[in-house]
Amino acid sequence: MPKAIAITASWYWPAGISRVVGVPPYSIYDLCVVRNERHTPQAPAIIDAQGTLTFEGLRAEVDRRAKALALAAGEARIAVLPGALSRDNVLELLAGLASGVKLHITSGDPATVATGLGAPVVAGQQPPGETSAVPDVSLLDPSRPAVVIEGGDGPVSHSNRSLLAMAISMATFVDAGRDSPWFSTLPLSTWQGLMAVLLPLHLGAPLVIPPANADPDTLLGLIPRHQVKYAIAGIEGFAHACREAKRAAKDSRKMLAAALLSVDGPFDPDQRRRVGKALECPALTFWGMPETGPVFAAHQSWYIDESVGLPMTNAHVVPSDPRSGQPIQALWELVEMAEVTVFSPSLMADREAAVSSGRFAGNRFRTGMMASSDANGMVYLLGR
Repeated sequence: MPKAIAITASWYWPAGISRVVGVPPYSIYDLCVVRNERHTPQAPAIIDAQGTLTFEGLRAEVDRRAKALALAAGEARIAVLPGALSRDNVLELLAGLASGVKLHITSGDPATVATGLGAPVVAGQQPPGETSAVPDVSLLDPSRPAVVIEGGDGPVSHSNRSLLAMAISMATFVDAGRDSPWFSTLPLSTWQGLMAVLLPLHLGAPLVIPPANADPDTLLGLIPRHQVKYAIAGIEGFAHACREAKRAAKDSRKMLAAALLSVDGPFDPDQRRRVGKALECPALTFWGMPETGPVFAAHQSWYIDESVGLPMTNAHVVPSDPRSGQPIQALWELVEMAEVTVFSPSLMADREAAVSSGRFAGNRFRTGMMASSDANGMVYLLGR
């Protein structure tokens, strides 16, 4: 393990990639739905077992569901959304963002969660309804908490802005094309799953949704079938699929521009090598937390299998003393390890509880993750 610390990239940075990009002050509905419907109405937005939904159809469906959801949520303006990845749940997510209804996304039983929260409705189960009422403009403020997911210490809120920042930062860092199909295997109840859905929609690219509980052959078979260029998945599950579906993996070789592999901490580099070798594509790990969004990611121009990558676009990462969270005042290469603290536009939207519990050091979130680096700025996760 390297002894040097270079949490902020020192020598290496991928050519042509911006370190910082702005996040437009607009809602996800405006940028991911309305804008694409206006410019490319007949382009595919979502592809799944039901067929293809164009951006024109996406807007019509989101508008219809948003009205019904707002009516069912009533004055409480909250609803529970099932966290499984499906077309219906993606549409309900966008409907909630369009209507100003705050969505609590859960991996558990939605009805039980709704009862505990006092939420009037589970998104997707609202009765059909029409209303001409215009949502309160304050409810559509891009900085207002819009979704709630589970974090390490409890519920974490994200706004339109912080969700967009996740998608924009990752799309910029991997230099993704605007017409390249994506697919995801990650649930909407995770920050990675939310980013994976919003990223292609922000780019105006097709989102391919696998069937529920798809077997490895079916999953990898989507790559050549839909000419998928980017896959976002957990490293263990995707490595398993590549091992079990060797024929499908062979048919998918050299088709992906990159496989983006989510890791929760220290990971098995052999799993990463398995994906890259099976599909003959860059296997790019990335790491973050529900509170922070993406922090570190590998880049296809150069990476080391054991390293998670480097601080990515928009992530300002500071090596800090794990006892206090204060920045370490020493040359990076003289520090053996440090706690990762981060400031980014993708940070959680509702920070009061986290600040009071000591999870922030100034404006930087304390991740509790220890890391080290080599002299090129490649980061190695050491655990908590």
